[in-house]
Amino acid sequence: MSTPLTSHLQTLYHSLFHSATRHPFLRAAGTGTLPPHILSSWLSQDRLYAQSYIRFIGSLLSKLRLPSHNPDPAKSSHATAEGRAVDILIDALVNIRRELKFFGDVAADYKFDLEALPVDVEAEDVGVKVFGPNPITHAYIDLFMSASSPATTVLEGMVVLWATEICYLRAWQYASSLSSSASSPPEKDQDGGALRKQFIPNWTDPEFEAFVHKIGDVVDEMAGLVKGSESREDVMGRCAFWWRQVIWLEERFWPVVE
Repeated sequence: MSTPLTSHLQTLYHSLFHSATRHPFLRAAGTGTLPPHILSSWLSQDRLYAQSYIRFIGSLLSKLRLPSHNPDPAKSSHATAEGRAVDILIDALVNIRRELKFFGDVAADYKFDLEALPVDVEAEDVGVKVFGPNPITHAYIDLFMSASSPATTVLEGMVVLWATEICYLRAWQYASSLSSSASSPPEKDQDGGALRKQFIPNWTDPEFEAFVHKIGDVVDEMAGLVKGSESREDVMGRCAFWWRQVIWLEERFWPVVE
C-alpha cells in the first residue's frame, strides 16, 4: 500500500472533518464564551463516551494474539505490528482511566455537574428524565461495539481508535489556537477558566499528540501487511466507511451553541 492508510483517509470527506473539528462549540470554548451549563452537558456525555471506550479497547485487546513463546531471544514480542498494537491499547486504557479521574477532579473544582441533562431537554420534562447517553452518545457506543465485534478486523478497530483520537486532537488544537483572541484572562471566562486553564492544555498536550501519531503508525503498518490488490481495495473501502462514521458522529457530538 504505497500511500499510508491514515494519509489516504485524511484526503476523504474534507467538509465533514472540517465541521467536526471547527464547530461553534469549540470556538466558544477557545474564546472563553461557553456557558457553564452547556459545558456540563457535554462533559457528562463525554464521560459516558470515555467509559464505553474502556470496553471498546478491552474488546480489541481480546482479538490480538501474541506468540506463546519467543523462539528468537534477540527479538522482542513488541517487534510485530500486533505487539505494538497491544502496547498502544494498554496505554489507551491507562490514559482513559487517568482522564476519567481528571474529569472528576476538574468538575469538583469548578462545580460542574457530570450528570447534567442534555441542554435541549425542556424544563417541564426534567422531572421525568433519567440521566444517560443521549442519541449521539448512544450511536457512538454502538459504533464501538460494531468496530470491535467478531465480524470486524483488528485493523478496522484500530482505524476507529485513531479516527476518534485525531478528531479530538485537531478539534482542541483549533480551540487552543483561538485562546489568544479572548477578550479577558481565563479566570474571567464564563466557565471560570476550566477549559482554557485545565481541559484544553490537557487535550493538546504534546504527549497526547505523540500518542495519536503512534496509533496512526500502527494502523499504517497493519494496513501495509495486507496483500493483493483486491484485498487492499476492500480494506480501503471498509476503513473509509469507519472514518466517515466517526467524523459524522464527532460533528454531532458537540452541543449546539447559539
